[in-house]
Amino acid sequence: MPEALSAAEVRTRAAELPGWELDEDGTVLRRTYRLAHLPAAILAVHIAQIQDELNHHSDLLLGYDSLAVTLTTHAAGARITEADFELAHRIGEAAVAHGAH
Repeated sequence: MPEALSAAEVRTRAAELPGWELDEDGTVLRRTYRLAHLPAAILAVHIAQIQDELNHHSDLLLGYDSLAVTLTTHAAGARITEADFELAHRIGEAAVAHGAH
């Protein structure tokens, strides 16, 4: 079972992720990406591949030119773990490659 990070560590690490926000409880990381020149589904497919590599999955809400990402670890009692931050970093890299902001 993955170990949840402390509230202090979650806040510190979340502050290092530009554009990502914590929910009120500090148990969910969220970010919405916008793509000006490509359908957001292209980024969603790339994120799905990353999730399979890491065996850690997020919730994705797809719009034509936007993609909302929600991260938490259900196996850790719906709290944030190291895996969520690793996935957030990888998603950020993929978003840049697709020109998302």
